[in-house]
Amino acid sequence: MANVKQRMIDIVNSVPDNYFDGLKPTEMVFKLMMEYIKRYGEDETTILPGTDKHLNYETLKEMIGNNN
Repeated sequence: MANVKQRMIDIVNSVPDNYFDGLKPTEMVFKLMMEYIKRYGEDETTILPGTDKHLNYETLKEMIGNNN
C-alpha cells in the first residue's frame, strides 16, 4: 500500500497545476485513477466486488461511461 500512496503523490506532483480545475471531487478521483492505471497497469490493490479481478483501465472507463 505504501507503493500506491507514493505513486499517487508522484502523479499529483507531475500533472499540470490546472489538471483538476473545474472537476467535481468524484471526477478528480476517477481522473487520478485513470492516470494511475495508464502509468502502472492494473490497480493491484482493488478487487472488483464479486470477482477475482483487479480494477483495470477498461473497467474504469465502463464505470464512468467513457468508452473513448
